[in-house]
Amino acid sequence: MKQTGQRPAAAALGVFDGVHLGHRSVLSQAAKNGKCCAVTFQTATMPEKKGSTLRYIYGDEQRAVLLRQCGAEEITALPFDQVCGMDGEQFCREVLLGQLRAECVVCGADFRFGKGASCGTKELISFGKQLGFRIVTVPQVQDEQGLPVSSSRIRSLLESGDLRSANRLLGSDYTIRAKVVSGRQEGRLLGAPTANQLFAPWQCVPMYGVYASFSEVSGVLVPSVTSIGVRPTLTDGHGAPVAETHLIGWQGTLNGVTLPVILTDFLRGERRFDSREALIRQIRDDIRSRTALLPAER
Repeated sequence: MKQTGQRPAAAALGVFDGVHLGHRSVLSQAAKNGKCCAVTFQTATMPEKKGSTLRYIYGDEQRAVLLRQCGAEEITALPFDQVCGMDGEQFCREVLLGQLRAECVVCGADFRFGKGASCGTKELISFGKQLGFRIVTVPQVQDEQGLPVSSSRIRSLLESGDLRSANRLLGSDYTIRAKVVSGRQEGRLLGAPTANQLFAPWQCVPMYGVYASFSEVSGVLVPSVTSIGVRPTLTDGHGAPVAETHLIGWQGTLNGVTLPVILTDFLRGERRFDSREALIRQIRDDIRSRTALLPAER
């Protein structure tokens, strides 16, 4: 039973991959109907959807940061393997009502739930009437060209290097948020020390190349340049992709620190150079290109 004076729980349902403009509309509606509680799934427990391997835009940590920025006061990330076998009524009864005590449930018009994604908003409304919670469905958000905003579309834009379009649909600049790991110190030897970050196996990786970026260090945004790829000049293109970020004019140690790196512009694609000297010249050019963008930025 709801305590006197306590705001009703409004559950916002979704995978919230990327927390894009469409997701933000769902969160906004939930906040208008009570205490916004984002209900999603733990990324690592949901490797497939409709039989296809997923490439998530963000992991749980970055997604949680964005969900809170967009009004979520509570976040419930469910282990997918523990709820995927529930039928629609069981999910509504045990999770929405029993666990969350939701009085309002908000979702996109195309939301699916229950074993095998067998239920949609029609069934959700029916269960809500039976169990005593209201349903608010949010129409799909479209961009200025009338095209739907979706996670799959944003992933495609990121992978093709159209960062500005992806950022526009996300509603904020794409951000890498991962711990800085020790590298081979090659950046330091090349005159541009870098903070190295790995992508998760299930994560969508932006197009290999060099990006203008900002790195957030102790709450301060430091201009930086980020290279994403497999370093073909130094490694012959073998190995997993890595993000290497050079913080311009900054000195210090970041190993082990979770570093937010905000990508703002795509500068060039990844390519192999004939020599280390040619690579060094290009790195210097990349830093100059990045610096030239600063007057027009934040």
